[in-house]
Amino acid sequence: MQKQKLQQKLGFNLSPQQIQFLSLLQIPLASLNSRIQDELEDNPALEEGENSEDISLDELEEDNPNSYKYRQNNTPDFTEVQISNSEESLSDHLKKQLLLLNLREDDLFLTEYLIDSLDNNGWINRELFSISDDLLINLNLEFSEQEIEKYLSVIQTLEPLGVGARNLQECLLIQLKNKEQNELVELSILVLENQYERFSKKNFEGLIRELEISEMQLKEVYELVEKLNPFPASNFIKTATASYVTPDFLVTILEEKNIVTLTKRSGKELKVSASYKKMIEGALDVAAKEFLKQKIESANWFKNAILQREETLLNVMNAIVNFQEKYFLSGEDEELKPMILADIANIVNMNISTISRVTNSKYAQTFFGTFLLKDLFSEAYRKDNGELISTKVIKSRLKEIIEMEDKKHPYTDVKLAELLGENEYHIARRTVAKYREGLGIQTSKYRREL
Repeated sequence: MQKQKLQQKLGFNLSPQQIQFLSLLQIPLASLNSRIQDELEDNPALEEGENSEDISLDELEEDNPNSYKYRQNNTPDFTEVQISNSEESLSDHLKKQLLLLNLREDDLFLTEYLIDSLDNNGWINRELFSISDDLLINLNLEFSEQEIEKYLSVIQTLEPLGVGARNLQECLLIQLKNKEQNELVELSILVLENQYERFSKKNFEGLIRELEISEMQLKEVYELVEKLNPFPASNFIKTATASYVTPDFLVTILEEKNIVTLTKRSGKELKVSASYKKMIEGALDVAAKEFLKQKIESANWFKNAILQREETLLNVMNAIVNFQEKYFLSGEDEELKPMILADIANIVNMNISTISRVTNSKYAQTFFGTFLLKDLFSEAYRKDNGELISTKVIKSRLKEIIEMEDKKHPYTDVKLAELLGENEYHIARRTVAKYREGLGIQTSKYRREL
């Protein structure tokens, strides 16, 4: 027999509008412009115009630095940071070269199919029998592995050299074999063909002993190979559109003070359509009147949400810049204070999740560079004298030590921990390894040089 019982639950429900606002808060400027355009297309009651109506946030004084209008009119120019400058994809670049080879229709199809199968490195990362099976099952076309191998070798003759390789070893060998042959190139080919494992692991002693060559000869081989391009597709992108980073915040210095502004978004200010307001006044049909009312309310909410987003972002960024005042004035990592999301949340009296959304995927442009806001957050480390510093300072010092090390005898993680200890940064070897990997620095074994 089932028994009835009372149970209390504590929950928190967000309205659809609150969810939409949190979504607006999280997206960066580049995506915001697209989001506004979608809203303009979906809601005819929302328009772009010179002046917005019924927005209390927009009624701030023109000379108030926190005013949205002030920021729109006085925001300094920003610089878009270009990530990729390629104007065409690797696939398009290779297929253009095929036009000069006068291939038969079937051969051209297979070659283009292989080109479209290249990965982001420009390599073929699938077994040839797998490609053969796919062609037979999906397209009912029968090509042997030998035929696929034949036209893969055609791709390997195209620019940039190294495309169509099945691994890094083959990629490097393709480039070497297409160089003008001399003793050094021939020795390099010999090393990569027969001693690749020792070469990749920088087993210098084993290579010198096995190949009976001098240390100088081996050093020349490494110098030659390091000039090759291990990832032929690195200068190309998957689509023909270049990518940019658009900073969301601009931090400038005026009279020894940090000034925070928001980057101007494209387009004019948002407003509710005046014609829709007249239509609702003259509407007689109840359903039509309700429809118009919903559209106008939605338009009013969206334009207010955009301005509230701007105010929230500005408040949070001002709190961050004030917290890290010395760092933004100098640009020196040593001035960066330990800072976590809770520190900023307490200052602006907001939830930690809100701070996380504001700083997510947002970039700040300063006189010393453009960087992600999340890079400013770090844990604290207490030195022997009781001083609290950011772990980013330790990482910066670690990077300096590694840059200055003797590359013939690079420091192990244990030695790095000892050297950091001399600066009162007493951290464990595994912590050094964690910081080193975070900086994209290899182990001592792979940092060795002749």
